[in-house]
Amino acid sequence: MFYTIITILLIFISFIIFLPKFKSATEQYSLGINFILTLIATLVGVLLAISITNYESDRKEKQDVIKLLNSAITAVDTCQDYSEELIEYFNNLPDSDKLKQEFYVRNPLPYPTYLDTLLMQSIVSKNLSGAALSELNELLINLKRSRQNNSSLYLIALSQAIKVLSLEIAFQNHEITEHQLNAQLDNIGTIADSIDNDKNK
Repeated sequence: MFYTIITILLIFISFIIFLPKFKSATEQYSLGINFILTLIATLVGVLLAISITNYESDRKEKQDVIKLLNSAITAVDTCQDYSEELIEYFNNLPDSDKLKQEFYVRNPLPYPTYLDTLLMQSIVSKNLSGAALSELNELLINLKRSRQNNSSLYLIALSQAIKVLSLEIAFQNHEITEHQLNAQLDNIGTIADSIDNDKNK
């Protein structure tokens, strides 16, 4: 943005030189003005090149972040599917079965460690929206807590993580605004709170 402003300013200065008001000065100092115009043209070229390079770099970085977010969704989705199968198997065990007592100790619910790795990467923390970053960090805490003692809440937290990641991808692709992202993230949190409250009743 800074380079673009400087470029526009330099082009504007160049146009001023050619105004009829400055015609006599332009003719009188033609050699100096030609040198200045050449210098401005060179600077404009350099600044435009820097702007284009920065734009391309930012665009590629965003594409890389979207790829990482899609990978995170796949990882969480896999954990969710496997967790659902484990929970279903556990629920089908008779209460008298000895396996049921230490079932989750011997068969822990899979944890999406990829999410931890994702948030530690500088490219992600730098480009992710503040709201999604905060929400994902909170979800990681909830996932670690519920995984040990509340399988149903663990599944809810996994579903939330997928929704947050999907919303962030939509935001990165400019499909939704930051305001819409924040509103939908708030809605996810409200739904989770109401489910949590219902389970505690």
